[in-house]
Amino acid sequence: MKQTEQQETGASTPAFWPVLAAIFIGSFVGMYHVVSLNVSLPGFIRIFDTELQTVQWMMTGFTLASGIVIPISGYAMERFGCKRVFLFAIGGITISSFLCAQSWNIEALIAFRIIQGLFCGLIQPVSLALIYRTVRVEKQSFALSVWSFSTVLGTAIGPSLSGWLQSFDWHLIFLITVPVGIVAWIAGAVVIPKDMANGLARLDWPGLLLATAGSLALLLLFGNMNVWGWGSLLTWTMLVVGIGCFTLFVWQERRSDHPLLQLRLLLNPRFSLSLMASLILSFGLYSVVYFMPLLLVEMKGLSPFRVGLLFLPAAACLTAATFAAGRWYHRLGPARLIAIGCLILFVSTFYFSQMPPETSLVAIMIWLAVRNTGTGLASTPATNASMSSVPQEWIGHASALLNWLRQVFSAMALGVCTSMFYWRMGIHQAETGGGGEGTSQYRLAYMQSIHDVFLVSSIIVVFAIPIALLLGRRMSAAFQTPKESESL
Repeated sequence: MKQTEQQETGASTPAFWPVLAAIFIGSFVGMYHVVSLNVSLPGFIRIFDTELQTVQWMMTGFTLASGIVIPISGYAMERFGCKRVFLFAIGGITISSFLCAQSWNIEALIAFRIIQGLFCGLIQPVSLALIYRTVRVEKQSFALSVWSFSTVLGTAIGPSLSGWLQSFDWHLIFLITVPVGIVAWIAGAVVIPKDMANGLARLDWPGLLLATAGSLALLLLFGNMNVWGWGSLLTWTMLVVGIGCFTLFVWQERRSDHPLLQLRLLLNPRFSLSLMASLILSFGLYSVVYFMPLLLVEMKGLSPFRVGLLFLPAAACLTAATFAAGRWYHRLGPARLIAIGCLILFVSTFYFSQMPPETSLVAIMIWLAVRNTGTGLASTPATNASMSSVPQEWIGHASALLNWLRQVFSAMALGVCTSMFYWRMGIHQAETGGGGEGTSQYRLAYMQSIHDVFLVSSIIVVFAIPIALLLGRRMSAAFQTPKESESL
């Protein structure tokens, strides 16, 4: 009743596009810094006269900080409201970006990047929750498509833009988002409506400590799995600590009166099935996004900047498919869109697993575009199906849980794929008679190892299709708690 009344009096509420634009810009700023160093990272070895192991912490520290802060975002949104947390995150990203540009040595830059990671970890869950807190139900699927485009845009242009800026002045990599962040903060403060906050909400400290320790252990494990190896004491220690902390975390959340994350959401069949599909899509997405540039550099000798340009048409197709999925969501339903998208994803990833060395760049570009079309059709409906099935008062918890599990699962996928690559690399080098880097034997073994990763990735993606079909049967199984919200 409350939601209906608000919709009928929509004239007194802020306009749809200004609010969505503020959320879009804020999300883009955060996503840009997630991927901005993917190409330009090696350049900092020369800039600061250091080594790769040290420079790598600019990304490792950022990822760890993002991963451990996400679980607390649900409590933060409940305690302070989504708008306040959004402005806090945007302000933090803007200030930390400025500080990164003022770094006087590599240690200072790593420290500021870790601080930046904390705020970037907040921006994705809070911006997603804002959509479901402020946008009318009938517009949420389209709004989610626009929001997803901010992720696509940041991922598409971030690496190429930062690589180009580094050739002029590395400070610009960070300074370029400072004015954008200021605009996003002002726009958010003016147009985003103030939402309800629960001043009595209490922080589940035991749950926070367990979630932080578990996330830190698993992210360290998956980030260093290839270096440590399965025979390392560190590998098994991090694995035991991570699994143990998560087991205790589940036990703590079930008995807590004020849980850090509402794990009861996983009892919702629609939410859990959509979540499973999203995690599988993450595995398929990251395997190709990470290994295809390596394959292009090794097979075709492309520079990182040219690789980024080759991915731009695919980014355009991902954008178009994401918007199309938002438009078709209510007509076709999420189950059909996820199934169709995963089928396209499987076919294109399987093609890459069989791709011969003489494949032209045009063919690769077309198949990347086809693959991203499948990703766009499947990913947004999976997110919307899960988020739209939960009670309004648990939107923040749902967004935090979704983003947290994606972060951990994506790190796991990348770690497993990297370990698989090097394992298969050793086997293929033995089969081809060895050969040092730069030899034809080495390049052949390199290509075959990446093909193996793509093959496994394509097989894993197939499992999302029956999950999507099962989701179609359970669409009516959702929480019966009334959803009351401020709507545009």
